[in-house]
Formats: sequence, structure tokens, C-alpha cells
Amino acid sequence: MNNLVAKIKSPIKRAYHYLSEYDFDRMSIDGQIAGKILAYLSYAILHHVFVMITYYDGHTDIGQISRRLSAGRFVFLCSDNKILKIVDLDDIFRVDLT
Repeated sequence: MNNLVAKIKSPIKRAYHYLSEYDFDRMSIDGQIAGKILAYLSYAILHHVFVMITYYDGHTDIGQISRRLSAGRFVFLCSDNKILKIVDLDDIFRVDLT
């Protein structure tokens, strides 16, 4: 009985971890072009999804994009400490949607 339960729970656990958790060892080190970053940020504004922004210095932030200020600037709401930041498109290395 325990073996059957383990077989049922295993795919569910893998799917949960794949969809809702970041695996920092498997993340890409490739940057994105500005057009792709802009498309992801626009999608995040429209659908109110969380994004993980990686900067060129290696620093990452997770939160939501609340509004667009200009063609290359966005207002970013950090999820961990509820701080509003102005993010410049030229400072962003990579954007990952959750």
C-alpha cells in the first residue's frame, strides 16, 4: 500500500516543484535581448503575475510590475519587503515569469 501511495505522490510532487519553485542550480545564465525583456514586463503588467528580475550584477528581485513610467522604466513592487523600486530596462539581465 505504501508503494502505491508513493507512486501516486511522486509525479504530483515533481509537478508542484516544477511549477511553483525556483531551482537556482538549473537556472539559465544566458541574458535576454531588450525586446524579450520588454515583452515579459508588459505581460506581467497586464496579467499581474510575479516576476524574478536578474540584474547584471547578479542580484535578483521577486515581485510584481505595477506600472510603466516610460519606454524603459517600470515601477517594481518587491514581494519580500514591500518596497517600490524604479527599474531601468538597461539594468535588467533577465526576466523570468512565475
